[in-house]
Amino acid sequence: MSGPPETSPGAAPGHRAAPTPSTNGSAPRSWPADASSWETPGAAAGPYPAPPGGFGSAHGAPEAARKVAERPGRAEWVTAGTVIAALAVVGVALAPLWVHLAPRLAFRVDRPGRALPVVPEAEEYIGADGRFVLLTLIVGVLAGLACWLVRRSRGPLVLFALAAGGLLGAVITWRLGMRIGTGYQPADLHQVGKIVYQPLRLRATSALVVEPIAAVLAYLLGVGFTARNDLGRPAASSGSG
Repeated sequence: MSGPPETSPGAAPGHRAAPTPSTNGSAPRSWPADASSWETPGAAAGPYPAPPGGFGSAHGAPEAARKVAERPGRAEWVTAGTVIAALAVVGVALAPLWVHLAPRLAFRVDRPGRALPVVPEAEEYIGADGRFVLLTLIVGVLAGLACWLVRRSRGPLVLFALAAGGLLGAVITWRLGMRIGTGYQPADLHQVGKIVYQPLRLRATSALVVEPIAAVLAYLLGVGFTARNDLGRPAASSGSG
């Protein structure tokens, strides 16, 4: 009659001892084909059990990388509000500069109530639009790059603030510039020989989207050159605040 499986001293309960050579010179006894027949019930399948949630789960991802996709924190909201307010203020300051730089068509009063262009077919008809596009383009690019340098608040909320603030600033520049550059008054047409200028206008209103698009593209350029999933944000500022 065969007895229970042999075990070596110090072997774990339920585990079979390693095969030992026979004293009579015969081949050592082999292990059973089905290892589960002698393993301890409830033991792990391997020597290194898988972590909770399995390998490759989000539990092992960096904390900052997960926070980027979560609800924006306080730092992002503060930066977003500052961006919108700053672009609105810049839009106010840009209006008189646009009025000063924009070429406007000049007229000479040849008789009371009538004025003729000094230089017919001049570029002043589209020159105001060109100056507007140039100024707002510069502001948009600088705003996008400046926001990207604020590492603690990098994320989609600041990108949205750049788009909204850029459009708001461009509209303020447009409307305030037209109020400042009103051009000649009806009384000026009664002074023969006087040079008067047409009111400032933005003929291509599609130029209003230049500033927000430039700001967004400049910001996305920084995102494209970042290899980290958390956009390079400091770990200390990645909380939801």
